[in-house]
Amino acid sequence: MVDQVDDVPALLIKAPVGDLRQVHGDPEDADPAGGRFRPSLAGRPGVARRRCAAPARGGIFIRETLGSSTTMYGLVTGSWTLGIVLGGWLFARLARRLTDDGALLGAGLALLGGCCLAVLGSAAVPAAMLLVPIWLAGGVANGGDNVFNNLLLARRVPEASRGRAFAVFGAAVQGAGMAGYLIGGLLLELAAPRPLVAGAGVAGLLVVAAVVAPVRRAVRAERAARLPAAGRPAAELATPAPSR
Repeated sequence: MVDQVDDVPALLIKAPVGDLRQVHGDPEDADPAGGRFRPSLAGRPGVARRRCAAPARGGIFIRETLGSSTTMYGLVTGSWTLGIVLGGWLFARLARRLTDDGALLGAGLALLGGCCLAVLGSAAVPAAMLLVPIWLAGGVANGGDNVFNNLLLARRVPEASRGRAFAVFGAAVQGAGMAGYLIGGLLLELAAPRPLVAGAGVAGLLVVAAVVAPVRRAVRAERAARLPAAGRPAAELATPAPSR
């Protein structure tokens, strides 16, 4: 499933904030009959998924502000899509090595911040051609973020509820994109495209920064909760058995 953000209207909303318990088949967390699920850590970065870049996708910034042709506009937007493909392929290899969900989540947040940096950098370019490498790098980060988010969701949502979970998250992404078009169009009546692109990038970075601390606390709490269970067998082995 490719969660593409090449339209850049809202790069930061993907899921509601969930609680932080592991849900790998836990009967208390999964209700196959009711289809309920708890996204846990998978939901935390979702608060920040699709909010950055309302004006960048519409051709106004690229074609009018930067004075580029339709061919250049297609090249620029296509570079983000190409980056998504490359990022998905590159980071899929890395994702296999990240067995800890907290590390996977942290990597996803870092890549999400990279997407927002690409949008912010777009506001400073004097010519559309310079957007190509910037958007290519942003697309790579976007593709990697997709891989980490989807893998995290698959790990933490019970199998019986995964279809519904992906549908809910996907609907949130697409709905946010539609809202981004509407808000971006209204804002263009009040301000020039360049400061709006910069503002979208800054807003995205602020949202990512805002969720970093809660995510760290959640990861530490979950790891701490797993430590006693992991240490219990060793402690039992260390206890001498009574002699007969």
